[in-house]
Amino acid sequence: MSIEVEVGTKAIVIVPASTANLGPGYDTLGMALSLYDTVEVEVTTSGLEVEIFGEGAEDLPRDGSHLVVKAIRSALSTADATVPGLRVVSHNNIPQSRGLGSSASAAVAGVAAGNALAGSPLTQEQVVQLSSAFEGHPDNVAPTIYGGLLAGYYNPETNETNVAHIDVPNVDIILTI
Repeated sequence: MSIEVEVGTKAIVIVPASTANLGPGYDTLGMALSLYDTVEVEVTTSGLEVEIFGEGAEDLPRDGSHLVVKAIRSALSTADATVPGLRVVSHNNIPQSRGLGSSASAAVAGVAAGNALAGSPLTQEQVVQLSSAFEGHPDNVAPTIYGGLLAGYYNPETNETNVAHIDVPNVDIILTI
């Protein structure tokens, strides 16, 4: 994940796709992939504007129900920050509903952008926890944030997420949809 910030006014977040449920690791094992969405978020004087380009452009909502917008608002609320309005522009390269973690990437992008706009008060662990809350588990979220191959577990009773890196050799991934 890459974040570029103009403090308090604009954030550009680049998030990778991911694949999860690897082998016996259902809802726990996930791996980041070299396919990226870019989300640009800018503070405006009022209202909400959502633009979507690429994958899902015809189908995704352009209002407060958009996952990126919900995640931005969640991060801002957790950081005890407010903004008068937002302009969100999503450049989607990750195919929707194809097992490549598009919703996890959207949640991570929104939480990371909201955190950046608030001045980055949330820790990386809090970003993982907030993003995982949208997904229910960190198998796609954690690799999107940390990269590589990871095992993760979210405990809803304690609201804690535990993540461990797994060393693997450099591999090429071929996906067929």
